[in-house]
Amino acid sequence: MHLLTIFLFIATLHFSLAAQGCVQKFLYNFAADLTLGSGTDQSQLAFITFSQDANTYGTLAQGNSLSAVNSTISSLIRGGYALREISKALKAEETIVTAANGLRTISKKLLVAILADTFTGEEPDHNNLLTSIRGKYDALLSIGIGTNAIQFAYTDITYFSGIAGDTFFITGADQLDFARLWVERNACPTYHGPTTYVPTTLAPTQPTGVTCTLANLKYDIYLILDISNVMPTTDFNALKSAVTSFVYQYSVDNANTQIALIGVSVDPQNYYTGFHAGQRKSNVLTAISMLTQEPSNGQALALAFRVADAAYFQSYANGSNTPLVVYITGNTNFDKDPSSTIASLKAKYSLNIVTVQFTTGADKTKLQSISGGSSCTIDATTTVLRSSLPKTLEQLTCSKSFC
Repeated sequence: MHLLTIFLFIATLHFSLAAQGCVQKFLYNFAADLTLGSGTDQSQLAFITFSQDANTYGTLAQGNSLSAVNSTISSLIRGGYALREISKALKAEETIVTAANGLRTISKKLLVAILADTFTGEEPDHNNLLTSIRGKYDALLSIGIGTNAIQFAYTDITYFSGIAGDTFFITGADQLDFARLWVERNACPTYHGPTTYVPTTLAPTQPTGVTCTLANLKYDIYLILDISNVMPTTDFNALKSAVTSFVYQYSVDNANTQIALIGVSVDPQNYYTGFHAGQRKSNVLTAISMLTQEPSNGQALALAFRVADAAYFQSYANGSNTPLVVYITGNTNFDKDPSSTIASLKAKYSLNIVTVQFTTGADKTKLQSISGGSSCTIDATTTVLRSSLPKTLEQLTCSKSFC
């Protein structure tokens, strides 16, 4: 077969030495199964690893002999950071995969990503990077390794491939030999036709009574959600469901609305959603679905706002999007009075703040002092009130009747 294959190998600190050894063995075996060379019916390989940064290991033209490829595989290094900057790997691909470096138009071309967790940094299709690269290949294949890949990174991995059928999940790196056979089958000239990626996102139907087109709004929405164990599990799941319904109505992309997510208990947790870095709605919805309650009773809300300031406000709150903080909680057991911190940030960045009393364990008076008034604090303490919470929040973004 005349095959060109580029391997993107996630090489983070979380990827154990044993797993890296399994990956290298997989690559040695794959290379041995090919006839490498620059001839018509011969194959070429190139490799890129990525963690905090991306590393390249020569070009396709340099990967056309078994000795050269084996030498490259043995030199693959593991990064010292728990980061997975996939966009940097894709930018490296654009640099090394060119006609001058051995890219052949007559060859079948595969881009194979070996992944073990969610992406960090810019989203892969920021500025249409992934879309542009997709056009160069017959298929983008992804191999997801381990429980994190299945439980947390399913959306990222299948989005990278473009279609679910071009992903292969295994529970451990010791099963990579099964993935090798799958890649080789996809490499056959007549097995896998060119992948056409067709987005399948359906336009949501707005609730009746919302007076503007939510998809056209340009907001930076900062969700600060109570993840303490004060709420019963049923209430916490209802909170997640209501927030999901609220988010779903907006066009979440760089040209429209962006959404940040911070969970708060005795400490705040900032969840990665790709905020202003090629964010997709699925990033946000996945992060919301992953929220779990902490075994603690408390709200470090002042610290949560300081985290939001460092991570988001300083860079984006004075931009063209309207800034809106939505704080939803089942308790107001603050470790310290957050009023002065919040008032200072509100004045500095012209923040709009809405608070939601999700259970009676939260003091409505305290929440009103944070939001600025009773009209900006929403009662969601009953099933009926919770059912209307998404619509109430959405209508506030239409009317901009903030306090």
